[in-house]
Amino acid sequence: MVRNLTIGCLVGFFLLLSCPTFSTEGIRIPITTDLQKDGRLSSQRQLPILLMVSQDHCPFCDLMKQEILHPMMLSGEYEEKIIMREILIDLGQDITNFEGQREDASHFAHGYDVHLSPTLLFLNGEGSEIRKRMIGINTVEIFSFYLDAAIDEALAELKPRETAKSVARP
Repeated sequence: MVRNLTIGCLVGFFLLLSCPTFSTEGIRIPITTDLQKDGRLSSQRQLPILLMVSQDHCPFCDLMKQEILHPMMLSGEYEEKIIMREILIDLGQDITNFEGQREDASHFAHGYDVHLSPTLLFLNGEGSEIRKRMIGINTVEIFSFYLDAAIDEALAELKPRETAKSVARP
């Protein structure tokens, strides 16, 4: 009896080890260099832009990406809800803004009064904020709930008629 139990436990252990693990390794938020192009895509698809303003060596940015944003991308559930992009404000990166002008990413972020990272901006195709921004991250489980609500609100802002149709009863 003990021998069978031991063999069963060993078999179960090895089966557990052979199962693939959930990993977000290799998943990356596209770092934008052309927000005007992203804005056109946003307008064409009627999807909000979720722009993460981050820094290269920011542990809170890494936490948000690894625990929240990368799993969202991996799930595929947000492909028809948002266009996700990232800018790094500490590397001296130049980007094309929504007006087609080249500027430093940190200067662009300061134009939106962003001084902390991570900050999530919810933008329409013209670059206007359409939902209150989210600054920082604390409790991952609660943050996911609020982020989902913010995405739904931003999407409803761009697709008010479709949302109203889906709610309306015949």
